[in-house]
Amino acid sequence: MAYQRVEVLTGTERRRNYTPAEKVRMVEEAFRPGVVVTEAARRLGVHESLLYRWRGLMKATGSAVAEPSSFVAVTITPEPTLTEPPVVEPPGPLPLPAAPATRPAVLEVILPSGARLRLEGPVDPALAAAVIGALA
Repeated sequence: MAYQRVEVLTGTERRRNYTPAEKVRMVEEAFRPGVVVTEAARRLGVHESLLYRWRGLMKATGSAVAEPSSFVAVTITPEPTLTEPPVVEPPGPLPLPAAPATRPAVLEVILPSGARLRLEGPVDPALAAAVIGALA
């Protein structure tokens, strides 16, 4: 294997300094689909570990190269407690209640687009996942 370029560094500074724009360009080039990172690093004249480090820093800081997150922030709030005492009924046959005695479960999802989805009562998890996937 023959190198096509030789770079001579002179002076006391031995490290190369890359601008943020150069780093973004190199990371985008190295991590395109079908590109081997080792070969791209060799072609760009940097060690492949730098490309992985720069990509990680760009993801952590939300740079343009960061891939969209597959997780959505979730906030769980406790249900408010009832302040009134429970109702005690006289003994006898229990009538079938028209509505459940407890409040139904509530699932509220706020999507990154700002859309809000609220599901109440018993919901099949597969159905909930399908609805959220369709809206996302």
